[in-house]
Amino acid sequence: MLNINKQKIGILLIITIFFMLFTISATSASISGPGNVKITDESGNDYGQLSSNTKVYSIEKDKIPKKWKNYENYTFQVAKNKVIKYKASINPNGNPLITNMSGVKVKNAYIDFGDGTKKRTTKWISNAYKKSGWYKITIKFNATFEKCMFLGMESSGTGEIINGTKEYLVYVTNKPQLTISNITSGYTSYANYKKKNINYLDIKVTNIGSTKSKATKIKMWYQKPGDENFGKIYPKLKKYTKSAKLKALSAEKSAIVRIYFNIPKKYQKLWKNIKLDSLNRVNQIDRDATLYKIR
Repeated sequence: MLNINKQKIGILLIITIFFMLFTISATSASISGPGNVKITDESGNDYGQLSSNTKVYSIEKDKIPKKWKNYENYTFQVAKNKVIKYKASINPNGNPLITNMSGVKVKNAYIDFGDGTKKRTTKWISNAYKKSGWYKITIKFNATFEKCMFLGMESSGTGEIINGTKEYLVYVTNKPQLTISNITSGYTSYANYKKKNINYLDIKVTNIGSTKSKATKIKMWYQKPGDENFGKIYPKLKKYTKSAKLKALSAEKSAIVRIYFNIPKKYQKLWKNIKLDSLNRVNQIDRDATLYKIR
């Protein structure tokens, strides 16, 4: 079994934002009754977040227009025409003063995707942007929770988040994006099978972007020991480094590439790196997202 662990990728299944400072006032956060907590107005904004059912990508801060710099910590990018499901959700630790919320339920939510799509729902909602460019997503929500920590003390009563709002900036891009969707291993001889010495990997690569990619090469090597050495070749095992051709892929299409990379049993616990575009030919949504480590 190969454990795939993607590094340096601005891909989150949950986009979590907790940047604004919390302020306490009579109208923002209060104890109302025996242990009951109410979070209202701007203070509720800290707890809002947007969940997605697939990968989304970060964007370099220097690519954000100056007029939207205040959104630089709330920005992500997606592929044009890519259908993604979103849902308003709650970050139970969105603010350091009221934390560890449990039993959280979004009671009602409204999402405006900025492209004319608007819906009031607490369930998953699908959306695909038809045109490239910048869009602002606005989420308005109310929620309840059963318990929390308020100023470091456990609240024995229920709580509410009232009239919270969260805004995101999304850039819709018209580029390809290569990703690994599956890996299997194999042997070239019965003797190696008996010894558990792997001889090759079949790597399924998918273009999850919106345009066709260019032909390139996959490269694989043993990573130098140490988490800080992600992406660096282990000099001692440099001789094992291999590459294989990857054909151009249309959007949403896949290809299986066989790379004859030897993994003796004694090296199976070492991390290996795979770079899907070793020739740097493909102008992708996130080039860093094509570098993986596996073992």
